[in-house]
Amino acid sequence: MKKIVSIIIVLGAGVVMWLVPACYSLLRPHTDKFPFVLYSQLDSDFIAFRTIDKQVHYEDFHGQVFTKAQADSLLPLFAYRQLLAEGRMPDSLYGYELTPKLIQRYTFHFKTSPRQLHKPSVGLYTMLESASGSVDLTLPPDVFRLTDDGLEFIDCETNALLPAKSRSFTRELKKKGFCFPVQCIWGNGTTRKDYDNGFLLSDSQEQLYWLRMQHGMPVVFPISSDNTHGWKQLFTMEPASHLMIGLAVTKDNRLYVIRSPHKENVPTSVALPIECYNPDEMQITIIGDLFHWTVTLYTDHDIRYYALPSDAIYYKDSIPLTLHSYIPDPAPTWQQKMVHILMPLRLHFTSYRTQRIFPTLNDDGL
Repeated sequence: MKKIVSIIIVLGAGVVMWLVPACYSLLRPHTDKFPFVLYSQLDSDFIAFRTIDKQVHYEDFHGQVFTKAQADSLLPLFAYRQLLAEGRMPDSLYGYELTPKLIQRYTFHFKTSPRQLHKPSVGLYTMLESASGSVDLTLPPDVFRLTDDGLEFIDCETNALLPAKSRSFTRELKKKGFCFPVQCIWGNGTTRKDYDNGFLLSDSQEQLYWLRMQHGMPVVFPISSDNTHGWKQLFTMEPASHLMIGLAVTKDNRLYVIRSPHKENVPTSVALPIECYNPDEMQITIIGDLFHWTVTLYTDHDIRYYALPSDAIYYKDSIPLTLHSYIPDPAPTWQQKMVHILMPLRLHFTSYRTQRIFPTLNDDGL
């Protein structure tokens, strides 16, 4: 009987630890904690889009408030459709003729979070054709998996191994110096894009490589880098400019951009001047345009904003910071303090760090 009572008490305590914070989270007013922020070349400052009482307010980080029309004028590459419709779009800016085609070519958005990265994986990858010549990409009839000695392609319909294709890709990787097994790999397997940039991979020696399929055959490039700490996370991207392959994060939390081959005819990497990006703990958002990248990094205690010049990112050996700003998280409200006092242990089954359902304590941001 005592054992049953103990079990009931433990289960009851667990329900209270989960139910009370969950109810508070549903009932508390939700504020615009993370405003949308862009760097304005014309204002030389970040401009925040804040939602207050369901109304969008525009202001820079020096406290200057703008109307929507003023904010659009200060962000012509972001609001060019609105400016074109109103006849207020400038013909040129900093020596560039501002056409919709040019603006769209250099504009891209990238966003990822620990929850997106830490999701279940089946270990099967899709190798799309990167030289299809078609605007509509199609899924191949096979997938591949990683082994200790190479890549192994499998027919999706019959589940049969494809030894010739497997040998071809494995042999080409080894020919370019790749040492198996693969330590880190990333590819964008969706067909909802204009073209395919293949995969970024790191080998057992922590060297970085770029793998694509052209006309059914493997194409491999080693990527030069000054990183000596190994690679933690890779991101393949397909921007309209074709100027970069993706991003890479080192094990000591430095963020690199992987440039597409142009002058040197080989892909290269360069470190971005961003302090300590840990993809296992932080969310990151990058909005790039013709002139600048606006990088937003969300940490446990602040939000960090960086403005980086696009020309340096794509073409120069070092990248300066145009502007950066750290915004501390707001102090806890008295309601949050009361929850901490009354409920020092708070049980949750979901987390911003992973999509898995798993019990965690105090992982609620309260």
